[in-house]
Amino acid sequence: MDTCALYGFDQQAIAAYLQALELHATDSELADMLQAEVIAPRVEDIIGDFYDRLLRLTPARKYISSDSLLQRLRTTQTAYLRSFGQHFSSMDYFENRLRVGLAHARVGVPLPLYIHAYRFLEQAIYAAFGPALRADEPLADALRTLVRKIITLDMSLAAETYHAVNINRLQDSLNFLRREEDYLRLLADTDSLTGLWNHECGLQRLAKALDDARISGEPLCVLMADLDHFKQVNDRYGHPVGDAVLRDTAARLRATVRRQDLVSRYGGEEFMIVFAATPLAIAREVALRMLPRVSATPINVQEQKISITISLGLCQARAADTLDEVLQRADQALYQAKHQGRNQLVVAGDPSPSRA
Repeated sequence: MDTCALYGFDQQAIAAYLQALELHATDSELADMLQAEVIAPRVEDIIGDFYDRLLRLTPARKYISSDSLLQRLRTTQTAYLRSFGQHFSSMDYFENRLRVGLAHARVGVPLPLYIHAYRFLEQAIYAAFGPALRADEPLADALRTLVRKIITLDMSLAAETYHAVNINRLQDSLNFLRREEDYLRLLADTDSLTGLWNHECGLQRLAKALDDARISGEPLCVLMADLDHFKQVNDRYGHPVGDAVLRDTAARLRATVRRQDLVSRYGGEEFMIVFAATPLAIAREVALRMLPRVSATPINVQEQKISITISLGLCQARAADTLDEVLQRADQALYQAKHQGRNQLVVAGDPSPSRA
């Protein structure tokens, strides 16, 4: 009874479901009579009438595209009719009808066609009432009422799973679209060469970090880093080698900083590192580690060993600093590091250079 359990149909839920449809134990006798007097003796006529009605619809003809498929459906429909209304209060009956909805949803039966099919089945059963049964109007009316109740029961149970499957598909589609959206957003924010955050994303994140620092009162530091004599690398070895040097340098910088620090490619051979909630002394310590991390080991590219160094300019944001102001002070410190001989760190406001 896996499907019943999945959709919450225990005996108590089944009883409540039947009560809502006004199906009672006394209806079981009518269901037996319906089988004996109508369905069993005329099951082939009912199925023939049903498919005559159904195949007048263009969607049905598109769906039932071959005689072999029609024959399989007729066989399935025969089994369904022979169980129509039999032991309708049992868990087996509910399990079977729930699985009908699963089967229809999985093969993609359109919902309007699905609803039409139940209506046509009801009409085909009514049409199978014999003259004697029609003459007994109270009994015929009672049986018609029972057919409507059983059709409603079967259709609603199948709809439970039919809609659940389609809702799950929709949820899967939404999840896929969200993943695609996240991936596209990541691509839009990422520098394609180095895999770091790109210039625009780095500035946006710095602006937010500045706002957060003003609110929290926590210190924030910004480091600008620039490869020394990088133009010579491009001129001597070519841009593909230069690109490889930039990728390797980005990896070294990212490996040096802490998990919470933000590293972005600012432009060309220049990088920006944001140290949120970090005192100047700690940011300086992390920055100093970058100098040997970048310069100690040559970068191997196309059988070439290329030694590089990097210059660093560090500043701590002031409470009133704008984005441009904090960047300008970090850039000025970087310019001073370049002017004083490169391969060093200069902290804004501190004229003495620092080397690892």
